[in-house]
Amino acid sequence: MKSVSYKYGKYGKYQFMRKYSEIAGYLPETRWATKSNIQDMLNKYSSLYVKPDKGTGGHGIYKIAKSGRGYVSKSGTVTRRFASLGALCRSFRKLPHNGKYVAQRGIGLLKHNHRPFDIRVMVQKDKRGRLKATGIVGRLARPGKIVTNFHSGGKPLPVETLLSSYLRDQNRAKYIKELEALGQRASEVLQKCYRSKPAFGVDIAIDSRMKPWVLEINTKPDKSIFNALRDKTMYRRILRYAGAARKRARR
Repeated sequence: MKSVSYKYGKYGKYQFMRKYSEIAGYLPETRWATKSNIQDMLNKYSSLYVKPDKGTGGHGIYKIAKSGRGYVSKSGTVTRRFASLGALCRSFRKLPHNGKYVAQRGIGLLKHNHRPFDIRVMVQKDKRGRLKATGIVGRLARPGKIVTNFHSGGKPLPVETLLSSYLRDQNRAKYIKELEALGQRASEVLQKCYRSKPAFGVDIAIDSRMKPWVLEINTKPDKSIFNALRDKTMYRRILRYAGAARKRARR
């Protein structure tokens, strides 16, 4: 399988990965954001996230839910209300990205200081081309915001800090290892159609039952979020792996 022929967006990656049993149970249901799909999914889930299929950085993301007899949509710190689902869906057609949006099951994120957070796992190829989890960082949303992305104002924090009120020391360390393993496993699956990629950034949400969900995998992950941490150990390791990948590519 030639990796260069694949230019998947969020929906394409979801469709590819859900075929693999080792990762399928960690993927929130994702569909094209049509009116009928949104209606059906809102009958199943309390909320949805509507995202550009090929957007990055947390831009253009909307959280939608039923509200009384109508619907509510939130983006950034702005909340809008709609009397009908049709009106809500028409508002998405006026947005950029050629109208190509996906609807993803909403996961109720854990919170730290009343603000939601998720996890980014960096996975990179080692000298032998094997994928290894090289970094893990928490992303804390800005007050009032629905997205945690670093370039949308999310604050990078050690995962240990964010999970401290949910898990005790030994359990917390074990759980973090499990998150890293999930990130690596998800990357190994996606690598089957992105064989030339040297790194993957796996975004993981954790729900109130402590179940992790793979929200998205970035095939061009930003390293700078790890440099924002006070402890630079992971950042230096990530740079070493990136340097080794560049050397392999020049051979």
